[in-house]
Amino acid sequence: MQLAREQRRQFDAQGFLFFPSLFSSDEVSLLQTAAARIMQQNGPHVVRGPDTDAVRVAYGAHLTDETFQQLGRHPRIIGLAEQLLESQVYIHQSRLNPKVAFQGDLWTWHQDFATWHDRDGLQEPRVLMIAIFLDDATESNGPLMMIPGSHRHGLIHEAVDNQESEGYTLFVISPDTVSRLAAEGGIQLQTGVAGSVLICHSNIVHGSTANITPWPRTIFFLNVAAVDNPPTNFQRAEHHCARDCSGIVTLADDCLRELIRTRG
Repeated sequence: MQLAREQRRQFDAQGFLFFPSLFSSDEVSLLQTAAARIMQQNGPHVVRGPDTDAVRVAYGAHLTDETFQQLGRHPRIIGLAEQLLESQVYIHQSRLNPKVAFQGDLWTWHQDFATWHDRDGLQEPRVLMIAIFLDDATESNGPLMMIPGSHRHGLIHEAVDNQESEGYTLFVISPDTVSRLAAEGGIQLQTGVAGSVLICHSNIVHGSTANITPWPRTIFFLNVAAVDNPPTNFQRAEHHCARDCSGIVTLADDCLRELIRTRG
């Protein structure tokens, strides 16, 4: 898929692009099965809610699970990322963000690049968050909320480090700053059917509300960076921070369907 000039302008202006139904229903079903398998795991890569056993985030599925390994090399998403960054890319991190029915917790306003810059030493925000919707994201089940154009303000240095109080790093942006940015750009809910893909600039200001509905909202994030923008600090585990920064070699477009065929 070749990006149109207008799409590039939109990304530069808003900080994100949305691609509805980029993956088919059978591909989504394969990914949902893999996600359920990941959420049954325990270990330092799986963070559960403080008051529930529900998984809040699971890191590094692309390192260990065949389905997500294939997704991490899929030309439909990697090709788009390479066009936007004008570079080969590597996977800096992947994470599964499930918001289970009735128990999915909120995410406060933040920028992802703040963590990758501070903890992993990435020097430039030439990093993209590729969000693959594994469930339908509606206005009611805790969709991502983004402030269009907020990436153009750069890294917000006054954001407060949460000191990994819940097992993950987040730099929380103050209500005053969010109010100022929202007055300028508004707030846009990112909704869409399962199989849709949202590609975001790593400095986009975003968050989400809790999910108190009967409908889950699961997103798999593949976070990719330009190959000339590697981490320089390797104190975090590999499921947080890449060790292999070589350019991704993509697979065939039907790689997920081939997995479906081989598994019967």
